[in-house]
Amino acid sequence: MSEVEWAKLAYPDVESLDREKTVVILPIGSMEVHGPHLPLGQDTLVVHRVAVEAARKSPPALVLPPLYYAYVPENRHFPGTISLSGVTLLKLLEEICDEVYRNGFKRILILNGHGGNTRLLRLFVREMQERGKRYLLYVWAEPWRAIHGLIERLRETETIGHAGEIETSFSLYLFPQLCRMDRVKRPAKLGPVWVVEGLETMADWICFAVEGYLGDPRAASSEKGEKLFNAWVEKLVEVIEKVRRDELYERVLDEFYSRAGY
Repeated sequence: MSEVEWAKLAYPDVESLDREKTVVILPIGSMEVHGPHLPLGQDTLVVHRVAVEAARKSPPALVLPPLYYAYVPENRHFPGTISLSGVTLLKLLEEICDEVYRNGFKRILILNGHGGNTRLLRLFVREMQERGKRYLLYVWAEPWRAIHGLIERLRETETIGHAGEIETSFSLYLFPQLCRMDRVKRPAKLGPVWVVEGLETMADWICFAVEGYLGDPRAASSEKGEKLFNAWVEKLVEVIEKVRRDELYERVLDEFYSRAGY
């Protein structure tokens, strides 16, 4: 079967899959400001494309419809942002995973494309353990770290974070028609990184990313984006294959649940 997107399959296609070996991938991004030049769905658009391409290279794997609605409370002062509460997102993720498992698939990989989801996704793993879930839940909370070396080699600007040189390069390669580079006239104005250094507050990101982007996106290029995309896909292929071969997780979880009285 060549199709890897869950939403594009007919039910006999799902029925014919090897439930034991198939890895089901849930990409999650965000709907938030990415400067004046990138689409609001940037994180989701990119991570979904990465997931689909990697799934094609490492069958059997299925990619669920991506989640555009995630956890972005810090950017609600910009038009277009849609943020779910932490409680709502945790419940949504749980019910999606429960339904995947009900369909007979037990290897579920959540692929994160938005930094603001990181803490919540790590909590989600523990919450599902606490609730005695029997599916094998794998969360790749910070997948961009896997291509950090390449990013360092390609970067030409000092600040490369949110909607900066690197993210914009992905967009110029994957969906150049959605990029409005003419709107970027200069590097982003930035505020202080910390309200009080070393202490996290509710205002840190708001103070820092005052224009909704970081660095100088004008250094981005489609060529950089192609290299970054291909590298990320290959890293995800490796992860999918590790998940498929994993035999330790289920044994440890079963023993834990037995000893913990689940």
